[in-house]
Amino acid sequence: MGKFEFGIRVPNSGPLSSKENIVKAAQNSEELGFDTIWLHDHVVWSSEMHRHHISSGAAEALDDAQEANFFECMTTMSYLAAKTKNIQIGVACLVMPLRNPIYAAKQCATLDHLCDGRLLVGVGLGSKATRDSSEFDVFEVPIKGRGNRTDEYIEAMKAIWTQPMASYEGKYLKFDNAEIHPKPVQQPHPPVWVGGWMDQAAVRAGRYGEGWIPGWLSPTEMARGADILRKAAEDAGRDPAGIKIAVEKLAAIARTRDEAMTLALPTIRESSHTYERDVDNIQFALDRHIIGSVDDVRRRIDEFIEAGVEHFELKLIYPDMDTMYKEMLLWSEEIIPHYV
Repeated sequence: MGKFEFGIRVPNSGPLSSKENIVKAAQNSEELGFDTIWLHDHVVWSSEMHRHHISSGAAEALDDAQEANFFECMTTMSYLAAKTKNIQIGVACLVMPLRNPIYAAKQCATLDHLCDGRLLVGVGLGSKATRDSSEFDVFEVPIKGRGNRTDEYIEAMKAIWTQPMASYEGKYLKFDNAEIHPKPVQQPHPPVWVGGWMDQAAVRAGRYGEGWIPGWLSPTEMARGADILRKAAEDAGRDPAGIKIAVEKLAAIARTRDEAMTLALPTIRESSHTYERDVDNIQFALDRHIIGSVDDVRRRIDEFIEAGVEHFELKLIYPDMDTMYKEMLLWSEEIIPHYV
């Protein structure tokens, strides 16, 4: 069995988000042998999303007095570059249509130097996490056409990273002979992992990405998506074997299944208020995430590995930082060695 990779989402948003907790989660992840730390990206983040769209922490940690804090990912990754030594640092995913790709390419290249070539660049279309989400409106970017815009922005960033005098022309962006340095440490550039669970996201990863990192897909759905990715890569003249297949999963691990379910269910129930997927049926979520005892977790990981998954981004569910550490410790002792 080959080595499979495990990463931890740090609390750059959610009820436990703070500078201290972000650093603590990142450094604990490195000390316990995880492969990556992950952040996610939004600029506009409402109190409604803060309550219902919890991707770090847990519903029990919510407080009516909390502000909807969301630490900007690029700035925070730069800080973590100095606070860690060897662990990879990734974002899953940049809301690409809302980022100027010229500036984003410059930021990523600089960050790749600051972290000595440990950067993973996840890119996504962005989504309306709730019906009243206004992020695209605030930026005055049409949500229609965001897929084609993202494709162009990926191409443009790669042009900047790889061409001494970069040029690009598309429907949404055009520039000529842009001399932009430094180029990234990683050659030819940092890996670009495409987010999204729709078929078109798998196609996009096959055409443009070095990885695919969807959420909310079951093992069976992942296997189907992997087939779509492979065909898209082959059609584009690319080697599918060079594209890493990952998943982004809510996770809770404990010594018993009942303990893990007690940890997970309040947060999963809160997520039923989001707009991304219909999770009114709790079993729908349980079939797609990684929750349970050590044996339960191993079985679920095996199912995803059978579907082609090589990397797991874990959005642990934890009501406090001590519980997060206990879950990470259990994972590092009972799960990671099993897959090396």
